[in-house]
Amino acid sequence: MRRAPRRGVDVDITPLIDVLFMLIIFFVLTTVFVQGAITIDLPQGSASPVSENSSIVVTVTAGSEILWAGEAVSHDDLPALVADVLARSGDILLAGDRKAPYGEVARVLNSLRALGVGSVGLAFEGGGDK
Repeated sequence: MRRAPRRGVDVDITPLIDVLFMLIIFFVLTTVFVQGAITIDLPQGSASPVSENSSIVVTVTAGSEILWAGEAVSHDDLPALVADVLARSGDILLAGDRKAPYGEVARVLNSLRALGVGSVGLAFEGGGDK
């Protein structure tokens, strides 16, 4: 009695290749996002956390540059940008670098208040006062 030859087991690696390509794309995209991050040295303090995702972040850098959601703007551009946020009833979070001149941060804060922003959150690092 003769047995039929055994057929080898076929392993389909297509799903494995698909997952590997997705991982490569994920890592490439996340490294691109990390490179574009703005680095500021926030002052220390304590308060309840606010979601940055639902807020527009206005940053005053150490060199007194004003950034609106990561893009450089001039002080004269603020009225149009604030009007758009107020129309959407969004929140504004002010992040001033620790080495930024206090007068520039106060100037931006006063401008936001004068443009009708009732409440501005101030961003700082948690962990107590320094």
